[in-house]
Amino acid sequence: MKPLINKQGKNIQYNPKAFGKRYMVDGEPKSSVTTVIGNHQNKNGLLFWKRKMVLDGLKNVLISQKKPIDEINKLIKKVELSTNELEEYARDIGTNLHEWIDLYVKGNKPAIPNSEPLKTMVNKWLKWWKASKLEIVVSELPLYSSKYDLAGTLDLIVTQKSWKGKLALLDTKTSKDFYVDQAIQIETYRRFLEETTDFKITYLGIVNVPKEPSKQVSMMKLKIDDAYFRGFKASKYLEGLESKFNDKVKKWKKENKRDV
Repeated sequence: MKPLINKQGKNIQYNPKAFGKRYMVDGEPKSSVTTVIGNHQNKNGLLFWKRKMVLDGLKNVLISQKKPIDEINKLIKKVELSTNELEEYARDIGTNLHEWIDLYVKGNKPAIPNSEPLKTMVNKWLKWWKASKLEIVVSELPLYSSKYDLAGTLDLIVTQKSWKGKLALLDTKTSKDFYVDQAIQIETYRRFLEETTDFKITYLGIVNVPKEPSKQVSMMKLKIDDAYFRGFKASKYLEGLESKFNDKVKKWKKENKRDV
């Protein structure tokens, strides 16, 4: 757990490897910014739907080939488990990269990982970091907004000598491309940061560390834009609307004795 007392007096604990709620604020579990944004950018639902369509298609092909149904279901189950393991593996790579960067910028001189693709990713990030001439101010800072009742952890606050005290907020990603939910996330973190600390951010940047050996680290600079925060508030509104609707559905089912 990583504890922090912010200027609101909140005790925030963050465990990146915890199951379910990874944030505890004053002993109570809290949802995260990334969960709210991810759920209502339809990315998770779309991926689930795509995977279901592929598995259904595979099952239909095997049925048409007159394969025994027990063998078909056994194979489908294996594919599902393999897919889940790959998703967990991808998350672990991101978590391990963040932990390594956090140790490095805090002066702990961590060993270069032995496993791929993490080893290559760390070396690429290290090359980029040294060339950037950036100086670390804060790393892996947990945040909690009382206004929105959500938590999150920013990656890096950095500066440069030529910036004359100005600060940049950087978010490290390992995805194949840049996505709008990343811009929404970093702008939301900036808002939470200024709500709960004395930091003032001038620049924003999304740093992409690709898993592919042939691709190099790249940083997309963003202007501070209210539109991204409106995207967050829309996601938050939809979360509340969904919760209220689900409560109505449960009440309706109970009153009408329905299971569907």
